[in-house]
Parts: sequence; C-alpha cells; structure tokens
Amino acid sequence: MKTESVASQQANPYLAVVVIGYRAPASIIGSVKSLIDQGMPLEILVVNSGGGDAKSLLGDAGINVPVIEIARRVFVGAARNVGIASTEAPFVAFLADDCLACPGWAEARLRWHLSGAATVSSAIANSHPRNPFACAAYLALFPRRLPGLPAELALRYGVSFDRRLFGEYGLFDETMRVAEDTEFLERLPPALKPIWEPEVKTIHRNETRLRGLLVDQYRRGYRSGAYYSGAPAMSPFRLARNNFKDRRQIRKLARIGLSEPELSFAIRSMPIVLLALSVRSLGIYFGARYRLKQKIEN
Repeated sequence: MKTESVASQQANPYLAVVVIGYRAPASIIGSVKSLIDQGMPLEILVVNSGGGDAKSLLGDAGINVPVIEIARRVFVGAARNVGIASTEAPFVAFLADDCLACPGWAEARLRWHLSGAATVSSAIANSHPRNPFACAAYLALFPRRLPGLPAELALRYGVSFDRRLFGEYGLFDETMRVAEDTEFLERLPPALKPIWEPEVKTIHRNETRLRGLLVDQYRRGYRSGAYYSGAPAMSPFRLARNNFKDRRQIRKLARIGLSEPELSFAIRSMPIVLLALSVRSLGIYFGARYRLKQKIEN
C-alpha cells in the first residue's frame, strides 16, 4: 500500500494542524486524509487520548503522520496544548476526529494569516445534506456557522491562530470539559477577534438516525448545562428555556445561510430540529441540576 507521508511534503510549512482524537476512532483516518488532500504542505499532528492505537490505525490505512498517544482521557484544551507544544509552524489550526477539512480549508486560512490576521474562523458544512436527521443535527448545532451567513450573524469558532498569541495570552484551559475555545477567545482584545471566512469549511459528521441524534443532543445538553450552571442568575430551568428559544431563529438563519437544494432539505427537517432542541434542553436542565447539587454538597 502506498504511504502518504507528511515528510514527503515541502519542509517548513506555515500551518500546523492538530487532529484531536478520543479512543482512536476509525473516523480519524478520514480527518487526516482530508488534510493530506489539501494539496499544500501542512504540519499534521494527531493527538489521541483515552486509549486505542491511532498510529497503527492510520498506518494500516497507508498514512504516516506523527501521533502522540495519551493513555488517560484528557479534555480538548489539554490536547490542544500538547499539539501547540509539539509543532513549530507559525500558525496553528485544529480538527476534531468527527470532522473533515473541505478543499481550500488550509489555503483560505493561510491567505488571511499571511495578510496579517491573527485568528481565522470557519463555517460548518453538513456531512449528509439530504438526510433529515443529519440536517436536523446540523441546524440544531450550527445555525450560526452556516456558510452563507454574513459576518454580523456568524459565530466565530473553528479558529486557527497565530502561534505568538499563546505566548502572550496563555494556553487553553485544560480543566474545562466544554467551551475551552470560548474562554481563550474571551482573553483576546477586540482587534484580535477571529475573521469570519466561510471559504474555510469544515464538514461535521452529523448523526443520520433518530436515536443517535437524540442521544447526542441530550449528552451535549447535559455537558453544557453542567458547565454553564455557574452563570449568575441562571437557574437550570432558565438555561434550558434559553436553549429552546433558539428555535425562533434557526429557520431564518437557514434561509440566509444555505442555498438550494440543501435549503429545501434543511427546511423539511425543522420538526426534527424542534425535537432535537427539546431533548438538548432536557439535558441542559438535568446537567445544570446535577452541577448545582454538587456545589451545595461541597
């Protein structure tokens, strides 16, 4: 089998990409291949935690890239920091093991970075734009990262960074289960806030079955509820209610941010979106209640 090796690419690439894996899922093969297929030199590093053998998994697929294995599970902030410390390129991006980089993903980032931008965000594309459950997951999770949204409506996540920012503003919080990127971005002054660049598109592998969608939504809600329960004057009920309020904007954002034929499939999934948001709100409520109970007991 032919081996695709980063070493065969041009030396000293400008962009490092840290692929973050948990328990070495098979999907990480596609994530890494999508970076190799960018057609430009990249410093690719896989950081896998929680077990599995990502090196062998990738090697069996004919992919030879550096891999750091961490036996215990670490949160995403810690995996990011390991990747930052173990790469050298002047700009650093991250890719989760359930995501793929679309063609032009790296080139569009570097175009901004080499023009002076310290941070560049990305849009999200749907892995299965004709599947109703995947469309519902897509709209429930990423309504403000649709590729057609104007900058004033977009959330700036999926960010790549000028490496010098980590020396000046510190690294990611390694204790946070969620929102470690939000916490880091909040440290940056307004002049360094991310550029919205919808040409940088990341495909998120969305759930394609109803049961998987609802389980995923509940788990995401539970984690975010446990995290955000520390917000002032935010009861578990209020947190859950605020999440469900998002439904009022999703259809409008879809009409702005998507084009045909994807828009038609997305609009048809709206009843499932409402169900997904309801389940996530339930998860938020119980996650927040559990966290508040822990605080009282401690």
